[in-house]
Amino acid sequence: MRPLLLVIVIAAGLALVYLSQSTRVAATGYEIDALQATLAEQQASHQQLISAIGHARSPAEITDRAQRELGLVQLDEGAVQFVQGSTPSAPRLRIDD
Repeated sequence: MRPLLLVIVIAAGLALVYLSQSTRVAATGYEIDALQATLAEQQASHQQLISAIGHARSPAEITDRAQRELGLVQLDEGAVQFVQGSTPSAPRLRIDD
């Protein structure tokens, strides 16, 4: 009778260990799935931010915002003229001894 009781106790213990490990594996699988979903959301958000940065840096968007938000206007072609020649040198400081 004793050996049979010992076998039953050992079998019950092994069953509990198996169920415990099985539950832990399932919980870890669910956690991995949740983390993968979060990663996919973050990657999509990252791509949207990269796209928004590219759009904000485009010359057309910069010109549009300058006109709309700052009230700047485009200058005519001949409005600015550059002078040809050398630039004056900066004045030199002298220290008298």
